[in-house]
Amino acid sequence: MRNLKELASELKQRCDQLGLDYQCGPDGTFFSQFAIVGEAPGPTEVEQRLPLVGGSGALLWRVLNRRCNLSRKDFYITNVSKRQVMLTTEKRKAINKHELDLWTDMVLWELGHLPNLKYILVLGGMALEALSGKSGIADWRGSVLDILVADHSSGTKRPVRLVCCNNPAFVIREPRMEIVFSFDINRFNEVIHGRHHPVAISTELYPTSKRIDEYLTDCERSGDIVSTDIETIGGQTACIGFANSTTNAMCVAFRTKSDHVYSADEERHIRRRIQSFYKSSARITAQKGMFDATWLWFFDRIHIPTFFFDTMLAHHLLYPPLPHNLGFITSMYTHNPYYKNERSEWKEGGNIDEFWDYNGKDCCNTLAATFGMMKELKEAGLEDFYHNHVMKLLNHLVLMTVGGVLIDVQMKDKLREELHAKVGKLLNEFQKLANEAVGELMFFNPNSPKQMSDLYFNRLKLVGRGVKTDEENRDRMFKHPRTSDIARQVLVAQNAYMKENKFFGTYVKTGIDEDNRMRCEYSQTNVQEAPGRLSSSQTLWGSGGNLQNQPSRAYPMFIADDGYVFIYFDLSQAEARYVGWDAKIESWIEQFERARLDPGSYDAHCALAADMFHIPYHEVPSFDHYDTAKGRLPPTGKRDGDFTVRYIAKRCRHGLNYRMGPDTLAIKTGLPIREAEKSYRLYHKLTPELRRWWQRLEHDLTHEGALFNSYGRRFILMERKSDEALESIVAFRPQSTIGDKVSRVIYLCHEDDRWPSHARVALNNHDALIGIARKDQAKTALSIMVRHAEEPLYIHGRELIIPAEPGISEPDEHGIHRWSTIKKLDRRELQ
Repeated sequence: MRNLKELASELKQRCDQLGLDYQCGPDGTFFSQFAIVGEAPGPTEVEQRLPLVGGSGALLWRVLNRRCNLSRKDFYITNVSKRQVMLTTEKRKAINKHELDLWTDMVLWELGHLPNLKYILVLGGMALEALSGKSGIADWRGSVLDILVADHSSGTKRPVRLVCCNNPAFVIREPRMEIVFSFDINRFNEVIHGRHHPVAISTELYPTSKRIDEYLTDCERSGDIVSTDIETIGGQTACIGFANSTTNAMCVAFRTKSDHVYSADEERHIRRRIQSFYKSSARITAQKGMFDATWLWFFDRIHIPTFFFDTMLAHHLLYPPLPHNLGFITSMYTHNPYYKNERSEWKEGGNIDEFWDYNGKDCCNTLAATFGMMKELKEAGLEDFYHNHVMKLLNHLVLMTVGGVLIDVQMKDKLREELHAKVGKLLNEFQKLANEAVGELMFFNPNSPKQMSDLYFNRLKLVGRGVKTDEENRDRMFKHPRTSDIARQVLVAQNAYMKENKFFGTYVKTGIDEDNRMRCEYSQTNVQEAPGRLSSSQTLWGSGGNLQNQPSRAYPMFIADDGYVFIYFDLSQAEARYVGWDAKIESWIEQFERARLDPGSYDAHCALAADMFHIPYHEVPSFDHYDTAKGRLPPTGKRDGDFTVRYIAKRCRHGLNYRMGPDTLAIKTGLPIREAEKSYRLYHKLTPELRRWWQRLEHDLTHEGALFNSYGRRFILMERKSDEALESIVAFRPQSTIGDKVSRVIYLCHEDDRWPSHARVALNNHDALIGIARKDQAKTALSIMVRHAEEPLYIHGRELIIPAEPGISEPDEHGIHRWSTIKKLDRRELQ
């Protein structure tokens, strides 16, 4: 082939002979050393018969020009498939394996005719698999691979370097990944200019006991940062790895595939030596140290008292919306290719030594990422916050996870039996009503969105928003005037079943450990929309679950150890108070301060309702719903169960502060849409400061590039502005600040000299903390919790003290202290 025209003509002839639909051929410079291989043309490319035009092409050329000073004329451009795979309609024209194999052969043949080809920018998973045989572009993006491509002019093969990137069409759909795409294009620039230098990592395997002593002693004496990482097999610690350089690691593996590596005495000595190393002054870094620390403490009784650094936590602080796994981090902070698939490859008839080598790579890449992030944290002004809050908190969350909470096993088992029968009964009732509604005998699985969509929209012809069958849309269907009585009964029956089944499956069946304690893993990285808030989930060994969202009827299962009680505080209206101060809403500040100083007789939500609905404060009900049985009589025009104006005002304050619209307000509160629209107008008319606050936050972010919460945590917008992005902007400071505030209380208490030695914070429940303390020390510990919880914030130079409402458990009729028996405590008893 002598030029692009000849190559394209021959390519089309070959496609025609094979029955391949040739809709968009190659373009660009035939003699270039650079090629771009995409997946398949989109509708614009097919229409213009040119690859990489349209929106995705515009993004690619913009980033290539900025990062590499290259433009379209510098590349040979093609796709694996020369036909459109995703049509403009919702119907996908699938590409089967046979056709994909033909396209793969074709693109390799095509590339083999480019006389000067040296570098290929690979865009998307189909292109990755066609050129390298590897799958999973989310894993391999950022990696540089060397392949051999046929040289048809000489009949030999020549080396070509691949730089793997996401398809720009995907980046357009996931705007947060644009910064990653830009980074990967910069990787291409490094490669073509000879600045890409991956390193070979070697791992020292099966070291002797003496060698381990020497290695750890050298690490202690050097003062260098040392990374550590563990691997587990079958519920046991398989190995513990260390690295004090980015190229060399040591893996202490305790067994081969079939034998123990060390004698019992040697292993005992090694474990003790590792424990003494962790307790030394060595600066230890890890990736997701929560895993290593909780696992080793729980299963091996090896305690890591402090971490110097954690790459997952550092990356989350720098870039909350991005992935934080080590594979992704390695691609961002090293030149080393993706390797995380090696974790399991050895199991398929391989050598277990490959697993230990993998452990060494984890250690070395973690150390390399640590060095990169340390520099980045310092440049971003986040170094102090990271070490003095994020890392300090980690060590205390480990304690909370390992400590857990005792469970009343007999009560849990009894509840499981009762609910199993109840859930079965509710399922039968749902099936009966569904069959009556459709007029035939059929089985519908209420847990199947597909079957529920068929039931509600195809068979019962209900009207909702789209074809979702979640609780929100079921509520829309229920309220729609065309919904029949029997269909409403079906919806009610499904709601009842789903509620009880969730409680049964999520809470009652949750596994507990052999010591009858329930545990959870507390994470600092899983709440992307409000970084700073903790999340909780199942432990890394499979027991426990989310202990933050336990329903109140699960509280009795959680009991204090013999001789201990529960202590508790809950920050009062924390986010709303913060918004009042940050948005400079003077009426709110006055009301909240009056409520704080006179908590027994003044309520800020009642005051807001009085202002919104123009009624005297003393006429505003102090409760949320009318209930004749409880003496809460509805006025004229209202019925039992209706919301009071206090409830409406409270829900407005909790939702409308963050740009919620009237439609969403109606859904979240259950208000009729007209009443929600009226409340929306009244609320914003009363508080014009809110919109000015939104504008100020957006302005600050646009002009300064970042927002910071009151403790120094950073927010950067990593996507294009949209309604959803603007909600994140306005919610960041209040939600993030309060999250960090509650978390601070954990380590401030544990590190307080007055804190009782037998007390500990046990549970985080969003704006509340629950601790466990001996009976005779409970009020001392609780007073310390409250003091630290009420530590003032300073917002625009004005002091904000958020009241912490204290509580302490009382014994039940059997003398047992339960989560459910926590009662509010008069603050004067803590003086």
